[in-house]
Amino acid sequence: MTPEEREEILDRVQQKATSYQFEYRGCGQTPLAALVEEFNLSDNSDGFKAANFFGYGIVREMDVCGALLGAIMAIGMAAGRSNFDEPLYPDAKDIDPATGLAKSAVKIRELYQKFVDKYGGTTCRALQETNFEKVYELADPKQSNVFSEMHGEDCAEVVGQVARWAAEVILDIPRR
Repeated sequence: MTPEEREEILDRVQQKATSYQFEYRGCGQTPLAALVEEFNLSDNSDGFKAANFFGYGIVREMDVCGALLGAIMAIGMAAGRSNFDEPLYPDAKDIDPATGLAKSAVKIRELYQKFVDKYGGTTCRALQETNFEKVYELADPKQSNVFSEMHGEDCAEVVGQVARWAAEVILDIPRR
């Protein structure tokens, strides 16, 4: 693949995830959907359904960012094992000698750290504290509505960025 082709894929995933989040909401599902579609990761909707309740940091608890979870789910769909009969790591040559982890796991850790560095943490609360003028208590429907109106586009950009990072990982790791 040429660098131009790679960039086209990354741009397409980012744009699609951003658009899905802006139009449909569901920060766990929207990056996952964009990545599943781009990389043909699944032929059923179980992963999409499983990511349904990740929004606003897991059902408005403001904990782990749903976009981060959905993106990591997509990477797992690309490189993870399908059942317990498969080895945890597909091949010894896929192990990073420095960490003892699969190279795909190392790439996920790098994505995780990029997220922390850019957004101030992995939680919806940390993201708000670092990037917005106030923290909205999203379990409160009124504050949740105000947050969506004020920062829906901002969250869509986060979703697009994390989907792009996940696409980079998927392009760089051995797939099963």
